[in-house]
Amino acid sequence: MRARAFPRRDDGIVEDEATGAAAIALTAELGRSLNILQGKGSQLMTRCRPDGIVDVGGVVVLKEVSTL
Repeated sequence: MRARAFPRRDDGIVEDEATGAAAIALTAELGRSLNILQGKGSQLMTRCRPDGIVDVGGVVVLKEVSTL
């Protein structure tokens, strides 16, 4: 699956490469752990716990720093 997010929040961020909320929702829907590679170096890892909670973690590549 390939998905991209363009939030258009007027904050100068044109694409959100590491979308943890979407990873949690997809993991819960599929009912299995995932290893998600996004953008240019972002990696999200999710796992389903027996109590129905989904854990998410990972690493991202810092592209730039912006002052909001």
